[in-house]
Order: sequence, then C-alpha cells, then structure tokens
Amino acid sequence: MNIEIRKLTPDLAEEYAHFHDVTPYHGHKGVIHCYCVSWRSGGWSGEGGDHWFPTQEERKAKAIQFVRDGYLQGYLAYCGDEVVGWCNANADCRHGIDYLRSFWPIEKPCAEIKIKSIFCFLIAPEMRRKGVATGLVERVCQDAADDGFDFVEAYVDKKSIYLTMYEKCGFSKHAKRKGKVVMRKALK
Repeated sequence: MNIEIRKLTPDLAEEYAHFHDVTPYHGHKGVIHCYCVSWRSGGWSGEGGDHWFPTQEERKAKAIQFVRDGYLQGYLAYCGDEVVGWCNANADCRHGIDYLRSFWPIEKPCAEIKIKSIFCFLIAPEMRRKGVATGLVERVCQDAADDGFDFVEAYVDKKSIYLTMYEKCGFSKHAKRKGKVVMRKALK
C-alpha cells in the first residue's frame, strides 16, 4: 500500500473538510465533528476568540476558511486519490499550546526555542494500525527539522493508542502529570 503525505494547503481545504465529514472520530460515539478548528494559529477575534462554534456546519465553514487563510495547519495522508488520515501540526498555535501546557509542569515557551506541536490525528477506520499515523509523524518531524525547529512536541493521555508510536518515532516522555504526557523529539 502506497501512502502519500501532503502538507495541508489552501487548495486542499474542501478535501480536508470532506474527510472530517465522512470519518468517524476514534472512540467517540455521537461526537459532532470538530474539524480541528480549536487547534489553529490565528483567526481569533477578541479575548478568548472564536474557540468553538455551536453547529457542525459553522465549524466546517470556519475550518475551510482557516485552511484557506493558513491558520489551520497540518498534513493529509492519501491512499491513491482518497484522504485516509489527518494530523494537526502547528508551529504557532499559542491558544492551544498554552491550554495544553497548563496540564503539565513544563517550562514556559521561549522565543529562542522553536517547537512544532502535534495536536491530534484522525485516521480512516479501515486504515488504522497500518502505519498512516506513523507516516504523518515522520513527515511532521522531517519538515520541522528542515524548517529549523528544535523540537516536535505532542500532548497525549498516558493510555493513548499513539504513545508507543511516538516512542518508535524517537520521541521521549518530556513531562507527565495526572495521566497526561508530553512527548518530545529533539531535532538538533
């Protein structure tokens, strides 16, 4: 099976949204599709900003807008012409990073250290446990290294299905607290 990983670009906004429309969220029954609108780099309005949108239609429209504006960043995995995976990887999502880091006693971000953050995955059910997520993480790390980042970081529950995958990809546990783990990979 040949999996191609593509960086999310404005021209892929509709394919991105369609993948979220048709793919069930792993382990969550009855969850309204989120489209990853909360884990983005910008497009916030006012203090606290637009974090969540009340309807699926609003979230989908905002997701397409955020992708086209470059605020929503990440990678899509393709098998042929079909999207089979998504990884949200962002370099400057201050709201998301500050929120997630509030769960762990780790250092405050500093301008001299560049960190690319992996926020979430969505893999098509028939493609789970076939290396799609690993391919996405490897591409995130490769591009982050090429772009001069010091680390790639991921925020997971200690019972996450992705914990072992991160370890196999060269990440180590950087911080732990109350069932939450920050996985980090040094790129330099």
